[in-house]
Amino acid sequence: MLSVVIITLNEEARIGACLESVAWADEIVVVDSYSNDKTVEIARGYTEKIYQKEFVGFGEQKSYALQKAKGDWILSIDADEKVTDELRDEIKRTLADPRACGYYVPRRFYLSNRRMRHSQFWPEYKLRLFRRDRGRFSNRMVHERVEVEGRTAKLKCTLEHHTYCSVSTLIKKADTYSTLGAQAMLAEGKRCTGYSALGHSFAAFVKTYFLRLGILDGWMGLAIAYSNAASAFYKYIKCLELKNQQDR
Repeated sequence: MLSVVIITLNEEARIGACLESVAWADEIVVVDSYSNDKTVEIARGYTEKIYQKEFVGFGEQKSYALQKAKGDWILSIDADEKVTDELRDEIKRTLADPRACGYYVPRRFYLSNRRMRHSQFWPEYKLRLFRRDRGRFSNRMVHERVEVEGRTAKLKCTLEHHTYCSVSTLIKKADTYSTLGAQAMLAEGKRCTGYSALGHSFAAFVKTYFLRLGILDGWMGLAIAYSNAASAFYKYIKCLELKNQQDR
């Protein structure tokens, strides 16, 4: 039995396509963070297993979804992702004769419906398919990952990631993730200074635009590189702000 787990918050624009792409699964579990749009209403058209939980971090939210799933195998996807027909077929073949406890899936990124071919996004593998009794989510507020006990392997077919519908969503996501990242840094006792903010920001831009060949993605590559740099800068600055507030 395969269970798909998804967490949501105000995803009415994308959740329908996401759920439609996994409608073939044995079970779909949605954990929503009290959306105030039509996310839950749309989700009810695909599953009855919808739960509400206040968001306190990606790791904890996805762990909660895992607890609600009943399948022997788990496929974790985000609300802005879609399983392609080719990936669906490969997952079915794989689960008919599994040779590993977890599988990495390559993702294709899209900005404004145009595929990003560089900028650190391709190829990018994420462990998304795993045995329920061998896998768990790391308890990180942001940039959580699946940890699997046992052998892992890679699938060939792709998961589509429509994370950036526009430059505006790119900016909003950078702000959100930098806030969560700052909170995680503070909780982990990491040191942050103005100089570290500048250094990590510069490094993020160089890595994305030059080392990961974002320059070949045109203006979109430049937008991604700048967004990554801004996100890194604000993460450290926000952490510094939180630390100063804590010390008062």
